[in-house]
Amino acid sequence: MVGLKRTARRVSKYFMRDNLILTAGAGLGFCSSLAVTNKLENSLTMGIGVTLVTAGSFCVVYPFKRLISTAGTHHKISLLMIIISVFVAIFGFFAQAFVPTITANIKAYIDLITTNCIVLAVISEGLTIDFWEAQKKILKACLGYSIALILLAFLREPLGFGAIMGFPVLPATFPKVVLMVTPVGGFFALAAFRLLLRPFLLKTGIVYPEVSSCECASASNCEIPLVRSRPKRGISRASLVALGLGICLFLSLAVNIKTIPSLHQQFIILLPVLLNALFFDGIVLSKLLGLCPLINKSRQIDAAWKMGIAVIIVTTLSTALNWIVYQYILVRCSNFLSRYSPIPLRLENIFYLTVFIVTIAVFVQILSVLLRKFAKNIYEQMGQFLELITVNCIVLASATFTIPTGAKFLVTTVTAFGYGLHWMMVVVWLALLRRQRLFVPTTAWDEDTIAILLLGMMAAIFTGIGMIHIF
Repeated sequence: MVGLKRTARRVSKYFMRDNLILTAGAGLGFCSSLAVTNKLENSLTMGIGVTLVTAGSFCVVYPFKRLISTAGTHHKISLLMIIISVFVAIFGFFAQAFVPTITANIKAYIDLITTNCIVLAVISEGLTIDFWEAQKKILKACLGYSIALILLAFLREPLGFGAIMGFPVLPATFPKVVLMVTPVGGFFALAAFRLLLRPFLLKTGIVYPEVSSCECASASNCEIPLVRSRPKRGISRASLVALGLGICLFLSLAVNIKTIPSLHQQFIILLPVLLNALFFDGIVLSKLLGLCPLINKSRQIDAAWKMGIAVIIVTTLSTALNWIVYQYILVRCSNFLSRYSPIPLRLENIFYLTVFIVTIAVFVQILSVLLRKFAKNIYEQMGQFLELITVNCIVLASATFTIPTGAKFLVTTVTAFGYGLHWMMVVVWLALLRRQRLFVPTTAWDEDTIAILLLGMMAAIFTGIGMIHIF
C-alpha cells in the first residue's frame, strides 16, 4: 500500500507539477482546453491529436535543429508552424475516417493545433536538448495537457448533459446546468480547477510554492523599496476632439448613405456582420480563441492596446489576402486538375491550412520589413508584437472559420476586422480591470486564475447581450 501511494505521488508529480493548464502560470493552451472540453470524446480526440502532432513534428524538425536555431525568431516560428500544419492535416484525415462525428464538431479546433502554444513551446525547447530527453518532455507536456482536458470534461459534461459519452451518470431529476457546456462554463470550470487543486497539490507536495518577486527582492536587498506614486494620465484634448469627430463622421455616413443605393445595400449587409463578430460571436468570449497572448499581454495597458492594433491590422489584411489566394489559386488549380485527372482532387480541402500559414507568415514578414524601412518609429513601438501575432490563433481562425464556408470577400474581411477589434476590446478591458488590483495575487498563478474569472464574467455579459435579437 505504501509503495502504491509512493508510485501515485511520483506519477502525479510528473504530470501535474508543471501542467501548463492546471498548475503553471504560463497561460499556454487555454484556448482548446476551454473550447473542446464540453464533451469527453472531444477532449480525448484533441489530446491524442496534440500528442501525435507534436511527436511527429519534432521527429521531422530535430535533424535540422542547427538550421532552425540559427534562423531568426519569425523564421523559426514560421518553419515550425508549416511543418506542424502538415501533420495536423494528416491527423485531420485520419480523424475524419475513424471518428467523423467528433471531427465534425471540433474540426476548426483540430486545425488550430497548428498555433497551439504548447506544441510550439515544447518543440522549441526540445531543439536545445538531447533527442530522447526532448521526447520525455514532449510526452510529459502533452499527456499533462490531455489529463487537464479530461478532468475539465469530467466536470462540464455531466453537469451540462447529465451523461458522459452517452452513459448517464446523474439521475434524470438532477437539473442540467446548461451554462457548463457554454464558453462561460469553460472559463469558470478552468478557474475552479486551478483554485481548488492548488491547495491540495501544495499540501501533498506535488507542487512546490512559488517565491514571489517581492520575497526574492527582499532576500537580495535588505533595503525597503520606495513606493512611487504613478502619475495620473488623462485624455488629451486632441484625443477627445479626434474621437468626437470620428463619431460624428460615422453617424453622418450612416444617415446619408441611404442616398447611394449600392452603398446602402452593402451597409445593411455588412453592419450586422461587423456587430456579430464584435459582440455576439466574438473570437475570444464565444469561440474561446486568442487567450494565451491575451492573458500575457493584459498585464500592462500600454502593451495591450499596441498588441490589439497589431492584431487588427494583421488579422484583417492577412484574411483578405488568404481569401484571394484560396479563391484564385487553390480553387482554380483544383478546377484545372479536375479536367485532366481521373481522381477528383480538391486542393482547397487538402492544403488550405498550410497555404494559410505560409500566407500569414509571409505577410507578417513583409509588413515588418516595410515598417522598418518607411515607418521606423511605428516598427520600434510594435515590431516585437508583430512577431508574436504569427502564433496568435485568431489570425488563422479568422481565415479557417470564414473562407472555406464560401463567404464573399467583403463579408470575410469585415468579419476578420470585427474579430480583431473584439480581441483588442477584451484585452484592453482586462488590462484595465487587472490594473485596479481587484485581487492582490500571491503568485503569478493566482493572477492568471483571476484573469480567467474576469474573462468568464465578460463572457457571461456578452452571452446575455447575444440573446437580444437586433436584426
